[in-house]
Amino acid sequence: MKKTLFIFFCLIFFSFHAALAGQNNLILFEKKTKIIFDKDIVILVTPSENTINKLKSNMGDDFYVIADDANYYFFLVYNYLKSINKPYLIKNDEAIFYFQKNGVLHKIQNNNSHLHWWALLYKHNEGKYKIVSFIDFEDEYKKFISDGDTYSKNE
Repeated sequence: MKKTLFIFFCLIFFSFHAALAGQNNLILFEKKTKIIFDKDIVILVTPSENTINKLKSNMGDDFYVIADDANYYFFLVYNYLKSINKPYLIKNDEAIFYFQKNGVLHKIQNNNSHLHWWALLYKHNEGKYKIVSFIDFEDEYKKFISDGDTYSKNE
């Protein structure tokens, strides 16, 4: 019930903020929920149950080794983000992410088809994002947030 009320209030809140259409934002669509991010955030993306079942059938027993490694790296990323007090969300790969620039939505896609556990880094004020692997997360995150960062939304 609390979740339903929260979603309801979020939908009302976002519907009254049409002024965001002219700004640069990261937008998450998940089922019937829309979340607009107006601050820097990291989103940790894991495979959905459907993806896990497909991976199991394609990889057989190798899936469990890969999943175990991915969960270990996920744990490291999670601990790192908590240690630096960085806001994060955990979503599965059924969530759809869009980058909004000047009112136009651009779908963010993970172009690494072999990467089923990944993180989406987002810098709101600069309108930049980057998809990175959990394996080298800390180094990639530090590069992404540094002042000399050269990543762009088109990367």
